Amino acid sequence: MTKLAADDALAYSAARGDEEAFAALLRRHRGWVRSLLTAFTHDRDMAEDLTQEVFCRAHRALPRYAAKGSFVPWLKGIAVNLGRDHLKCAREARYRSEEGVDVDEVPAPVWDPVDALASEQLHGDLRTAIQGLPEDQRLALILFYFGAMSLKDVAWAQQCPVGTVKSRLHYGLRQVRASLLALWTEEGRDSDDG
Repeated sequence: MTKLAADDALAYSAARGDEEAFAALLRRHRGWVRSLLTAFTHDRDMAEDLTQEVFCRAHRALPRYAAKGSFVPWLKGIAVNLGRDHLKCAREARYRSEEGVDVDEVPAPVWDPVDALASEQLHGDLRTAIQGLPEDQRLALILFYFGAMSLKDVAWAQQCPVGTVKSRLHYGLRQVRASLLALWTEEGRDSDDG
């Protein structure tokens, strides 16, 4: 039995009340869902909370899931939509806060999707460069590189053709490189002046 068929069989059983089947789906997919949401939120605790919400929503929606070997894209859709909602709410909260409306302070983002980044400075510079991208490019980069989604899945999540995703990745990476180069060139000049 392939993994896709196994996911569908588990989803079918879970939709009919088999909690062990749902627990198996949770164990199988929890890690990548949490990683994807960490890329969205830049906050491990928030990503964990959102991961729980993804699986709660999936559990409620399972009776409507049409098993056709598409469980992973279906679950990614739930996670991406929740991640987008979170970003939208955080952005609105920051805007209201900047406008002087009394809103709880949005916690500072904690960016750690790639543990391989050894330098804290590089880590911060990369985060700043990615955050400076237009939303469609930023989301494509996050989903593809940090969410480990295929081009086809990113296209599905962004509701655009695969060619558009490739373009967004190309121009997004180009802009990140340019931003980092400009920042590091400026830092080099500052250290020469000091």
